[in-house]
Order: sequence, then structure tokens, then C-alpha cells
Amino acid sequence: MAFKKGLFKTSVSRKNLMAVTGLFIIFFLIIHLAGNLILILPDSFFPIEFWGNVANQHDMYNAYSHFLVHFWPITVVAWVLYAAIALHIFDAALITWDNWKAKGEKYQVVDNSSSSWISRNMGLLGVTIGAFIVMHMAQFWLQYKVLKVEHDLYNLVIETFKVWWMVVLYEIGIIAFGLHIIHGIESAHRSLGLYPEKAMNIIKIIALWFSLIMAVLYAIIPIILYFK
Repeated sequence: MAFKKGLFKTSVSRKNLMAVTGLFIIFFLIIHLAGNLILILPDSFFPIEFWGNVANQHDMYNAYSHFLVHFWPITVVAWVLYAAIALHIFDAALITWDNWKAKGEKYQVVDNSSSSWISRNMGLLGVTIGAFIVMHMAQFWLQYKVLKVEHDLYNLVIETFKVWWMVVLYEIGIIAFGLHIIHGIESAHRSLGLYPEKAMNIIKIIALWFSLIMAVLYAIIPIILYFK
């Protein structure tokens, strides 16, 4: 393709870009999770003496959301995140295209018996996550930050997760995300070559447990709010 220049020029540079953008997105997801856990913390966790005027879950979450929208360094980081997501998706499409093209040109039967189901289906998982991101941003980011038609984000979140099929859709997206980053973390570190090969077994174990913990913590939020 004519546009494969700069960062997209070689397969190595494309994989490195995929690794860097992927790890940055995962870093954001950790911060995002910390903020969303406010939704399931008891009101007793927010004593007014410590949090100033914030005395409950509702006020704390709205204060947190207001801070994210109006603190300009966060806005800068947000635009970097959007760029990272766009690059990650575009880079993934290029890599997938090259893989399909290579298989077609070589007429080879590839033996995938030694690869995991996750690694063979990263594209499918990526598409599922992409659809989930669009739904999530349309539901919250668009209404609260862009259109400004909703000023109480806490109530919007609570109302959303009182709908059972929305909870199901979110659980599907979270499962796809968890599976995607199990392979993604290991693959990113392997592409960047930060550690000797012997250390990759440890990275693989860390990736598995990290992904499991992240997915479980994300998954319990809609469920708890539905039954609240």
C-alpha cells in the first residue's frame, strides 16, 4: 500500500507501534477503572470531613467526572488517548491485511495447532471491542462531554445499568477486552524486546492475572449497579 510510510513502513515498526499504543491504552484503563470503582463504594467511604463538600457516592462520582472534563492536562491526555486508539486500530488493520495477503500469495497451509484461540482471534476480539467503545462513548462521553445534554453523569450511569440488555452488552465487551489484553500484553513486550526470552514466561503469567483482575473488576460494576 502506498501509505505505508514512516511508522507503518516495516512490519517491525508496525508491531512496535501496536505495542506502544496498546500499553498506553491499558494504562488509561487502569486509571479509568479506579474512577469507576467509585460507583460501587459505600457512602460511608466518603466522610465529609475528609472529602470537603463531597459526602456520598453520587457527589463524588460527579465531582470526579467534572474534574476530568474541565482540567486541561486531562483533556490533553484524552486527545493523546484518542490518537492512540485510532493508530492502534489502523495498525491492526494493516497487520491483518498483510497477514491475509501473505497467506494468499504463498498458498501455504498454516499450522495453528501451537497457537492459542486468543492469538488466532485477536482481530475478532478487536472488532468486538471497537463496537463496544463506540457504544460506550455514544452512551456517556457524547452525551456528557460533547453534546452536554446530560449534566448528572452518575444518574445516567445508574439508569443505563438498570437495563438488563445493556448490562449483557457491557459484559460481552468486557470479556472481549479481558481476552484481548491477555495476548496483547505478552505480545507487546515481546515486540519491544524489553526482556530476555526467559522472562517472557513470567510476563505471560503477569498478563494472565492482570487481565483477569481488570476484567473481573470492570465486570462487577454493571452487575452490582443493576441489582442495587
